[in-house]
Amino acid sequence: VQLIGHQSTNLLSSVDLYNIANDVRFPMDADIVNEAIKNLREDFTWIGLTDRIQESVEGFRQIFPFLAENLNNATKVIQEEFESRGEELEDNTFALPAGYSDEKSCPFEHRNAGHEPTCGTTELDDETKELIMKLNNRDMAVYKAAVERFELQMEVLQEYKDGNL
Repeated sequence: VQLIGHQSTNLLSSVDLYNIANDVRFPMDADIVNEAIKNLREDFTWIGLTDRIQESVEGFRQIFPFLAENLNNATKVIQEEFESRGEELEDNTFALPAGYSDEKSCPFEHRNAGHEPTCGTTELDDETKELIMKLNNRDMAVYKAAVERFELQMEVLQEYKDGNL
């Protein structure tokens, strides 16, 4: 299953589709893609894209303030949000445990970035490329839907930041 539509397989909720997902005859490809995309659209609050990792992390941190790089700074943002609505907060650490101070922070490290290969070849023949495309066809369809969803999320987040929601 790892080599055949890995991401689409991970998004399946149907046991029957999951069990057939590694069949190289691809008997239910359309059903697998449709369920994966449906689950992507309906079961996730926010999705990110590896090739747009910085935007993804920033979006996650906007939607889920508790994932902020520094929680002290996140509480300031929450305070500003309240104050922009005319509400006052005397203590912006209200969302943190008593006496807590975030001294370490939590920067996001991108550890799965591309690396130069240290063995093997970087050249692929046409037959190999064709096989890779065939085995990843489902993932390509799911990725296209993920990009569409990501773009929509970014638009909505921008409208929120601009005060239009």
